[in-house]
Amino acid sequence: MAPATLQKVSLLDEIQDAFELSNVELGRLFGVSRQAIGEWRQRGVPGSRQDKAATVAAIADLLSHRLKPERIPGIGRRPATAYGGQSMLEMIEGDRHRELLELVRASFDWAATG
Repeated sequence: MAPATLQKVSLLDEIQDAFELSNVELGRLFGVSRQAIGEWRQRGVPGSRQDKAATVAAIADLLSHRLKPERIPGIGRRPATAYGGQSMLEMIEGDRHRELLELVRASFDWAATG
């Protein structure tokens, strides 16, 4: 397997592990079937979805460094006022992943609070 493919697979794994997602749920985040997720694991994330995968993995990474890992799946599924009544996973599914990343970053920006 080429190094680039390994990196793409690890992004899927990081997302799936952090939010404790099934292949069906992971596929839903990207608007594809669980079978497509299986293909991505073999061939790599398609170019059209690489930005989203990297952004969602960055969200998962940020959360894993700031929160207890076992809390992330519940937090990801819980609707929040800060997200317009949606959950993190619903925002990702709705292609609002970049907005979510900025909101999550801001929520941990202790210098901005005060």
